[in-house]
Amino acid sequence: MKANGDLLSINAVLIKKAADGDDAAFKVLYESISGKMYSLCLRYAVDEEEANDLFQEGFIKLYKHLSTFRNEGSFEGWARRIFVTTCLDFLKKKKVRFADPDESLGIEADQHSIYDKLSMDDLMKVIQKLPDGYRTIVNLYLIEDYSHKEIADILGITESGSKSKLHKARTYLKNLWTETDAE
Repeated sequence: MKANGDLLSINAVLIKKAADGDDAAFKVLYESISGKMYSLCLRYAVDEEEANDLFQEGFIKLYKHLSTFRNEGSFEGWARRIFVTTCLDFLKKKKVRFADPDESLGIEADQHSIYDKLSMDDLMKVIQKLPDGYRTIVNLYLIEDYSHKEIADILGITESGSKSKLHKARTYLKNLWTETDAE
């Protein structure tokens, strides 16, 4: 347990130094989370260009608010919340509707998960093809592990609406995967 406490102390010192303007300390923090945060941005973005913009904006916000981190919980978790919020704010600015892009897909959902057969790279590519509203629900629920109640609060929809959209997003994903698999 001592090693974990030492790590927390080192992180606290790095964060304090970075918040005080130490570029080398910020670089260490950046390098420790940049890969995960970029992957997060890719999941919410339509393409790499959009992900790059979100990634840059997320790190700008993180840097500006670094002094507010209270060392309660993990730094990575705190950073993740900043990046998720950045992505959601971006989608709101795009005026993404969290309604169904096509109510008449007419596809039966298979209860046996097709996702077990996907590699993470394949899944990321298919998720990026989802309409913004579906992609957001999938990211928040399946990847970020938010509850339907939390998603409803964040997106301003009902809890049952979140559940319904997730079900439809899974169906949409299955359809996309089937199309991708046929190519």
